[in-house]
Formats: sequence, structure tokens, C-alpha cells
Amino acid sequence: MKFLNYKEILNRIKAYDYKNPDAYKQVFKNPKFRKGLLLVVIFIIAITFLKSCIFKPKQKPIPPRPVQTAVVIKKDVPIFIESFGTLSSLEDVDIRAQVTGKIVEAHFNGGDEVSVGDLLFIIDPREYIAKLRKAEASLAQDVADLKFKTDNLARNKMLIERDLISRQDYESFQTVVEAGKAVVELDKANVELAKIDVGYCYIQSPIDGLTGKRQVDPGNIVTANDGPILVNIKCIDPFYLDFTISEKALVDVLDAKSKGILKVIVRPEGAEGKELQGELVFLDNTVDDMTGTILLRAIISNTERRLWAGEFVTVRLILRIARDAILAPYAAVRIGQKGHYLFAITDDDKADLRQLTVGMREDDYIIIKKGVGAGERVVTFGELGLSPGTLVVDITKKKVEE
Repeated sequence: MKFLNYKEILNRIKAYDYKNPDAYKQVFKNPKFRKGLLLVVIFIIAITFLKSCIFKPKQKPIPPRPVQTAVVIKKDVPIFIESFGTLSSLEDVDIRAQVTGKIVEAHFNGGDEVSVGDLLFIIDPREYIAKLRKAEASLAQDVADLKFKTDNLARNKMLIERDLISRQDYESFQTVVEAGKAVVELDKANVELAKIDVGYCYIQSPIDGLTGKRQVDPGNIVTANDGPILVNIKCIDPFYLDFTISEKALVDVLDAKSKGILKVIVRPEGAEGKELQGELVFLDNTVDDMTGTILLRAIISNTERRLWAGEFVTVRLILRIARDAILAPYAAVRIGQKGHYLFAITDDDKADLRQLTVGMREDDYIIIKKGVGAGERVVTFGELGLSPGTLVVDITKKKVEE
């Protein structure tokens, strides 16, 4: 079968009468025309394909990707349990009046640090001094009366030996003397009570600590025992630290505790880099079945006065020390579908994907159990778009210089 060439096809298209649809059908229903048109289309496609293959521009090499890096290090790292806790005083005392009277003097200001025996308040002592003198006078009177009765008993003893008085009379003299001794002892007790009341007029600090707000000013009348709190005093060195841990960590804590005293590191809120140390002294005997936690208590020294009662702090309970642990920058580690990973930089400046087995975090680093070694460079910034074998350029030094 003879095919129409492209000139004949064009001539027929030009001769087509657009106003006559039948002419359109006659042209395009012609087998020669259709097969010729198909060959033309195939020819055009082939020419286009060959042109794209022959004259295809060469791809430019992908430039190295800029990244920032850091070095994986090795050092001893504490293994710890992190929690939150609150500080409380070892001694916390509410000062109240133990005698009724008017406060005449206050010898401190709220917030002062006081020591044992420091004078805080004076309650008007005149009434109690008068009671003391009255008790002392009664004692002196009864001592003199006892002396008279004792001398009388001694004289009657001589008479009973000569049978000049009856035994009954002599025993009555003995009873009078014993009664006199009891009265003297009662007077001595009254004197001691009066002295105690006089001492209560001078209110002293029972502990070393920090005073709170003064609740009652001089001139006010206070009642004994059930009156208002005059001031609160809290011990500020050392402190109790109360915190909780999960019951899942209890086995590790008990195991570490069996090997020695556990250290506790405290970091107050907002105190960057400032840490204080203490020791664990108490482990509660019951797990809270509502929260699944157990209470622990440590004692923290506060010689520098950086801690405060009631303060909320971050707590690290040190279980053990991991020797020569591998630490990678925390900024370099990412989490993917297969777990943690990072990009290491090879000697020829190419990215190398490493799957990791990680441990606990240590400040700006994280412990690496498997996947990378000490001294290797890893990408901390610019990892997006990296793939294994990608050429990189380290701009860390440039950033530092800038």
C-alpha cells in the first residue's frame, strides 16, 4: 500500500472545506491519509527524542553542603535519676507566749538570723517578780517555823528518854516537824515555779535559724500558750530535701544504696550552673499506690545561704559513675523510623549515616552505647537534606571566627 507523503497530507488539509463536514470525513477516513499522518507524528517524536539525547546539557556537580560539627568525647559520667523536690527546715519553731502579759520590748527585726539564746521579746515581768518574792518570803517563814519545831522535838526527845512525857506526845511533835518539812518543800516548788514564770517573760530563741515576719508588736497583751504566734523561726542550715521517684527505679536505688551512701545534687530554679550536694538519709517504707512513687529524703548543706525553705529544686540522685562513657552532642542526635541516628563526617568530608543505641542525657550531651566513637566529628547543624555520601563543608570554624 502506498503512503501519502507529508506534502500531499498538507495539500489535502488546505483543500479541506471547513463549511462542509462531509469533506472532513472523506479526508480523514482515507486510509492512506491516516497512515501517513501517523508516520509524520512518529517522525516528529523520534526527532525530538534524539535531539534531547544528543544536545542534553551536562549536569553541574552538586556543591558541598555547609554544616556545623562537634567532636564526640569520652569521659566519666554520673548515672542518675532526675526528679523535683522541695526544701524544708530540720527545725521549725512557732514562738508563743507562755505567760500572760504585755509585750514591752522586741529585740529583733523580721528576717534576722538568730542563734540559740538570743533575746526576742520581753513580757512585762513585774507581776511575776512580785510573785517570786512572795514565794521566797513564804519559804523563809516556813523554814524558820520548821527550825522552831525541830528544836522543840529535840528538847522533847530528852524528856521521853527520862519518861517525863508520854510516847503519844512525843510522836505528835515528830508529826509536826514532818509536816513543817513538807510545807518547806512546797514553798521551794512555788519559788521554782515563780522563777520559771519570770524566765518566760524573757523569750529567747530555742534554735539557730532565720526569723519570719514579727506577728505581734510591743504594747500588745498576749495570753499564755493559746495566744497568737509571735514569730516563726526556721533552721536554714542544713535543709531537708523531699522528693519522689518512680517505683520502676526502686530496684536500682536499693541496689546502689546497698553499696554505700548515695549522693544527691540539687540545682535551684533559675540558678544556672550552681549546684549543691547532699546525702540520701531516708527511703520511705511504702510505695504510694495512687501515684506509683516512693518518697525519699536527703540532707543538703546550706552554708552559703543559697537555698530557702519551701523552695522548688531540680534533684539528681547519683546511682553510680559510668567510666569512659562515649558522649555525643545532643544537638547532633535525631529520631527516625529506625530509632536514633546522626550523621558523622568521614575523612574525605562525606556524610555517613549512623544508627545509634543511646543512654541517658548529660547536660548538652547524650551517652552513646553503640554507633559512634570518641574523636569522630558529627553534624550538629545543617543535617536537613543530607544523605549517605553527600559531600559537606565544615563551617564551624568560620562561625566561631565571626
